[in-house]
Amino acid sequence: MRKGLLAESEKLSEISRYLRRTFELWGYREVFLPAIEEYSENLRKGTKFAYNNGFYVIKPDITSQILENIKEPPEKLKLYYISEVLDGGIRGQWQAGVEYIGGDVTKMATEVLLTVITSLEALGIEEFYIDIGSLKVWEKATEDVKEFRKEIYRALVRRNFEIIERLPISVEKKEELWRLFNFWGKESGYRKLDRIVEAVDDERLFIDFGTVRPLPYYRDILFEVYSPELGKPLGGGGEYTFKGKPAFGFAFDMGALSRLFRKRGDRNRKKLRGELREVFAGAKRLVRMGIPVEVE
Repeated sequence: MRKGLLAESEKLSEISRYLRRTFELWGYREVFLPAIEEYSENLRKGTKFAYNNGFYVIKPDITSQILENIKEPPEKLKLYYISEVLDGGIRGQWQAGVEYIGGDVTKMATEVLLTVITSLEALGIEEFYIDIGSLKVWEKATEDVKEFRKEIYRALVRRNFEIIERLPISVEKKEELWRLFNFWGKESGYRKLDRIVEAVDDERLFIDFGTVRPLPYYRDILFEVYSPELGKPLGGGGEYTFKGKPAFGFAFDMGALSRLFRKRGDRNRKKLRGELREVFAGAKRLVRMGIPVEVE
């Protein structure tokens, strides 16, 4: 057994309990996915292997796995998951997230962002901020330098403007991209994005056009969640399209959450003691009423 596994598992279990409750309060239902999928170019991440002349993927990216498995989605679908994801190796990252498929993008984005905010608050994590950006804004800004889009997006992902600075484009274009690269505020002039920020109405949400996530299925709006206590994102998500339907989703890095989460214990748990038959009869009644118990 790996050292510290039980302590780590206990913490992740408690985090999962708070997340499940919050996700379900927002109307999402849990989906359970197989650990192994037949290989498809649509599946992201995961660890690939061959078996009986076939190719398979262990624990791929959950969003791509959901999309691969749903052949005919209903008009509206709201799912959540808690699962481990591999990225080519044997050690994975535990993730928890939601997918909202089929709805108005502004409404879906607003609800998903509020799900993120209320989930963190449920965990007792209050000090965080969310940067939200737009791919469409960058598509428009790079319309006249399409041949350099790959390098420009690489600069965004790495947060390294020097990559753009080295490109053979005009000084005026570099200055325009520099302003966009460094934009951070509450109102951008891009109405779609401004409406989402206005609807969420939280002082920890900011427009940051330097925010770009390196997953190919995102279409426009995307975001990342940060804490000043960590040097890595707590999670992120964005807008995508599934079989012609607009969709929006996000995922938490549960390892990052576990570093911020402080175990609270269950103060409402009733402690019972006494003669075995009577004490367990009482425990059974309380459990049926939804009251947590501990028989001492």
